[in-house]
Amino acid sequence: MKKIAVPLVCVLVLSLLPAIGSTNGPDLKVISLDATKDIQNDETTVKATIKNVGDQGTGNSFYTELNVTSKGVGSGSTKLTKKKFCGRLDKNMQITVQHTFSGTGWDNAHAIADVDDDVAESNENNNSKGTCNFEYKGVYGGFFTTLLDVGNITMYPAEVELVIDFVSPGLAVTLDPSVVYLDVGQVTQVVMTVEFAPGVFEGEAVILGVYSDGYTVSPAVIHFIDLA
Repeated sequence: MKKIAVPLVCVLVLSLLPAIGSTNGPDLKVISLDATKDIQNDETTVKATIKNVGDQGTGNSFYTELNVTSKGVGSGSTKLTKKKFCGRLDKNMQITVQHTFSGTGWDNAHAIADVDDDVAESNENNNSKGTCNFEYKGVYGGFFTTLLDVGNITMYPAEVELVIDFVSPGLAVTLDPSVVYLDVGQVTQVVMTVEFAPGVFEGEAVILGVYSDGYTVSPAVIHFIDLA
């Protein structure tokens, strides 16, 4: 398929649909992803390492997409992208690509290997990886609602169930709707409601996206601060 540096946190792996290709063919996997915000120069650098963990070489060269987006689960509505060329990879070989984007207001970063589907892989479910960590800060008085972006960065349409995996003590977080269907690259919005118990002014929630085939997106970490 397909200088003050503050690191973004959390890992997000997006994919869906069963593996396509031979059972013993090449398999491109995003094994690491780093994103750093250079506040002094107003830049965000994204660096990803892609490894062929399959049993055969790729045969073809391919492209990896690096991107940054606004806040959201999966991705937000504002986006910058850059394709990076990757040569053919033999079994167990890897390549690292990076790009620097303007601005530091990005809350998500992603890498999507073989974004143009140049390589027939034994597993298409590990081509994407990302970061997501952001916060909502304001005078809420113990209760607020907001529209939360939910995006699909994979190569296929997907039904995604949003699962709240963790909520800090003293917080209650709900999402409506909790299941969305997204086309390739689509971003939609759900209503997120947050309630603070008396005497609680800060906390976080960890949200997962579970695809209809059972694949689970790793966590989006959202911080909440009530300045009331």
